[in-house]
Amino acid sequence: MFHLKEWQDGWLKVYEFFDDIGTAARFVPERGGILTEFALEGIPVFYLDRDTLHDPGKNIRGGNPVLFPVCGPLEEGRYTLEDRRQFEMKQHGLARNLPWTVTEARCEEEKAVLKMRLESSEETKRAYPFDFSLDFTYIVERGAITVRQKYYNGSPGQMPFYAGLHPYFLTRGDKAVSLHIPAEGCYDIISGQKADINGIPGFKAEPETNLIFFGLKSDQAWFKRSDGLRVTVRYDRSFKYIVLWTLQDRDFLCIEPWMGSNFDMNRGNARLLGPGEELSAEVSYLFEQLP
Repeated sequence: MFHLKEWQDGWLKVYEFFDDIGTAARFVPERGGILTEFALEGIPVFYLDRDTLHDPGKNIRGGNPVLFPVCGPLEEGRYTLEDRRQFEMKQHGLARNLPWTVTEARCEEEKAVLKMRLESSEETKRAYPFDFSLDFTYIVERGAITVRQKYYNGSPGQMPFYAGLHPYFLTRGDKAVSLHIPAEGCYDIISGQKADINGIPGFKAEPETNLIFFGLKSDQAWFKRSDGLRVTVRYDRSFKYIVLWTLQDRDFLCIEPWMGSNFDMNRGNARLLGPGEELSAEVSYLFEQLP
């Protein structure tokens, strides 16, 4: 049976779901509606830099940040709409830095459910002039977390966006022993050159590895840690890219499902959601301890 505990971590309220065999998931709605931690039989699977979690002036490095209304950077940090109005926005958008509202939290025998909402405001419209709402449902199970997403456009015109998730998976001092991202190809974001998809370069040799995979051939990607934990990211057809990011001196590996790519808002390649329309999407993280 799952249980729910609500508690204060400094100035932040934490929602923690747990069972009797070491499954535990923690969420901090005030910091971008973020899933910060998950444990499988007591084994942590997410990386988290707690200093960034508690500093509202920093982006959280760790957990599972929500990327909206853009993934990646914009050209010179700004974009122009069709009516020629220009706006500034930070990398990965607004959602990860805003407080979300919990609309439901419940426990069942085999799972726990947490629903959170983010709505547009005068603050968001200074960077993104649209009426929107995001409704996320997190389903916590033993060995799995599912993120069901709904993006709604309440504006009178079309709303451009491309959303994504940015999970930081813990690697425990080494990078993936084995990694599988089925795709037609990938580019090295740092060099701008095409990269070899038969092997992931640079984990030990480079300070940073940042690759974007396109032409996805499957609905899932996975890697296996040296301790035998296999982590699978499953995504639906709303997500066109997988971004792989890691730093040489940090114990994380990010496998990020994105609906769009760097600079798509600048290049007119954003997804357009019509007035009153809603887009549903889903991503799941599956964790399995293998021999």
